[in-house]
Amino acid sequence: METLTIYLFDNMGYYLRTEVIGQFDPPPGPCTLTPPPETHGEEVAIYRDWKDDWDVLPSKPVPPPPSAQPWQIDQEKDRRTAMGFIYDGKAYLTESQSQMNDILGALADATAAITVDQAQPGDLRWADPRYDFAWSAADGSGVPMDAQTCLAFTRAAVRRKSLLVGAGLALKAMNPIPVDYMEDKYWPPMDTSPKAVRK
Repeated sequence: METLTIYLFDNMGYYLRTEVIGQFDPPPGPCTLTPPPETHGEEVAIYRDWKDDWDVLPSKPVPPPPSAQPWQIDQEKDRRTAMGFIYDGKAYLTESQSQMNDILGALADATAAITVDQAQPGDLRWADPRYDFAWSAADGSGVPMDAQTCLAFTRAAVRRKSLLVGAGLALKAMNPIPVDYMEDKYWPPMDTSPKAVRK
């Protein structure tokens, strides 16, 4: 049976190896019958299919480091926003825009209660004189809050959202964007409690 000597190259055209196959056997990959030139040292042969011939390069170019895409950063920011945050040992949800709107509304109400109504620390009926004010935690429990606590709590939530946006922008400004963008080191911590922030 007649055989053919073929010269295999990768999808970029760089020479891989020489093989001998049967005349009618399918080749195992991109190849040519034109032998590559001899190379020395770090030189590499690259096949140019438009002229059915080889060129020799001083060395194989180093591929650029892999990078993430801006849309992936946005997805990670949204994922971390939806995870919520921790305040004073309790987890709270911010997975929907309506929850963030509730937080912004409570921030405004608490500010008004303190500055206009002169709400005092320990007064849980600052929002409605008939009921103690409480905020729903992620576990479904109600966390009582006076106006001062509610103000600190809502400000921490808004601050975390701003920090997430800022972290995302900082990542997208990197060139290249690191492939480990999901690592916690690039993002603000979930715990927004004053003690945690001061660490």
